[in-house]
Amino acid sequence: MNAPVNAPADPNAPFDVVIVGAGVAGALAACRLATSRPGARILILEAGNNPANAAERAAFVDTYQVSPTKSVPSPYAELPNNKQKFAPSSDGVPDFAVMNQYYDETGPDVFASGFQRMIGGSTWAWRGNTPRFVPNDFQLKTKYGVGVDWPFGYDELEPYYAQAENELGISGNANEWVGITPRSGDYPMPGMAPSYGDELVRTALSTIKPIDGIPVKIVTTPQARNSQPYRGRSACQGNSSCIPVCPAGAKYDASVHVNKARDELGVELRTAGVATKIVPPAGDGQPYTVVYRDWTVADPAQQQKQLTARHVVLALNAIETPKLWLLSGLDNSSDQVGRNLMDHHSAEMVGLFGQPVYPFRGPQSALGVDTFRDGDFRKNNGAFRMTIGNDGWGRSGSPEKTLQSFLWDDTNKKIKLIGKPLQQAVADKVTRMLRISISTEQLPSPDNRVTLSDKTDALGVPHPKIAYKLDDYSKRALAYGHSVSRRMWQHLEDTAGATRVDPLQPTLKYNGAGHLMGTMRMGDKATAVVDAWGNSHDHPGIWIVGSAVFPTGGTANPTLTVAALTLRTADALAAAL
Repeated sequence: MNAPVNAPADPNAPFDVVIVGAGVAGALAACRLATSRPGARILILEAGNNPANAAERAAFVDTYQVSPTKSVPSPYAELPNNKQKFAPSSDGVPDFAVMNQYYDETGPDVFASGFQRMIGGSTWAWRGNTPRFVPNDFQLKTKYGVGVDWPFGYDELEPYYAQAENELGISGNANEWVGITPRSGDYPMPGMAPSYGDELVRTALSTIKPIDGIPVKIVTTPQARNSQPYRGRSACQGNSSCIPVCPAGAKYDASVHVNKARDELGVELRTAGVATKIVPPAGDGQPYTVVYRDWTVADPAQQQKQLTARHVVLALNAIETPKLWLLSGLDNSSDQVGRNLMDHHSAEMVGLFGQPVYPFRGPQSALGVDTFRDGDFRKNNGAFRMTIGNDGWGRSGSPEKTLQSFLWDDTNKKIKLIGKPLQQAVADKVTRMLRISISTEQLPSPDNRVTLSDKTDALGVPHPKIAYKLDDYSKRALAYGHSVSRRMWQHLEDTAGATRVDPLQPTLKYNGAGHLMGTMRMGDKATAVVDAWGNSHDHPGIWIVGSAVFPTGGTANPTLTVAALTLRTADALAAAL
């Protein structure tokens, strides 16, 4: 048997780098470091234990197909760490009775986004949308007098955006983004083809006048989804189940880079290891110690293990990173650890188009409106992205619920329609279902925070306690997003026969977008946890990658920015090795 790549003379010697977390940030960091420093000893420690191969994907799809709920976590419900509830699994429903019980929520509002703790992380269940931040997202305080500025601007990150797009395999049309996000080159592959319904809606909205002086420009949403074969993965097959699982693997998930790191670059992968403590070096030149619990060991007394490393990369999310930091009792001189938790609050307007749009053919969305992501209105309320849905009414109503509404009168407990009348009613409604969704900006607030709960999970590790409030800036964003959506829908009513819009008035009800951000922000030492490169101010040698370091959240789905920041941090860490 051949010796493993980069095997040390002393197997007990410290690793050069231990990366905690095998999501997109951890996987990309491992690949970048191993490529830049081929002789370095690198280990990924991951709490999940799924094989992350084609057979496992097929098993997830089979589980999803027979699940009665068809929710985000349903394909992954059989994973042992989900069953034992020391990983969260949520459908993002803002209801205490429905939301997973992994979080200890103290309110006053619900933090309505969960995540998957598995190899590949939440990229298994994401939609795959990958717009860049707009330039003014990096200077919110300077430009609009709200929030805070990032320690660098868009131009600094632009080359890394381009690299990240190549790594993930982003489909997009660069010419459509002129004036929104500057680019140094094209996307790796053309944008996803719009569906039949997309074309009908785009044509109908092509004659709409600017709203509040802002043009309603429909663009092809950049996506980590193959429009053609890319790096051994097939083109999108149009299954329309991107959330919660892509059957074909055409949508990127981080298992791609986990497998590359392990199988091609000599990175060691250790699974089923829940990190519980990071111990700082005992003296100059000494390594960090990472303590973890191996949940595959039956005897709790034998579960605790540890390893050592010169550098530790925390590649967890904005909930788990501060939780681990607080569990470890690490220094917090800025008092910002766990603070400034953010999400994108989402809402949708639904109705019936004037003719069949035949949803559920292709990705769940391919087109969007990105012109309301910036403007002087941000002085008063948050910006927002808009999505033209290709999945019927999305969360607001599935075809199954539509069938039930025509079939059964629950008030009078009797059958309503059967036979051909039932078929015709369902066909008329389901084929015309259309949604316009908004995803709104939230400002960082130190009171929105993650601390440790007195409640513990199956391993005896404290749950995260979350205090969260929807601020007025976000409420005004939801209201303004509804106003713009309503005026777009009115144009569809006037020109394309659309009907049945709901809601007619803003409700301020929101869903979580699954975009966990903040809690370990980057910036100067007095006001931030890490510096502009992701290195801890208080504990140099602990690096943080992921959306936890975002000073503000903008309106873009965060994964591409996470990937770009990770590559930038990995370059800085590689230079330090």
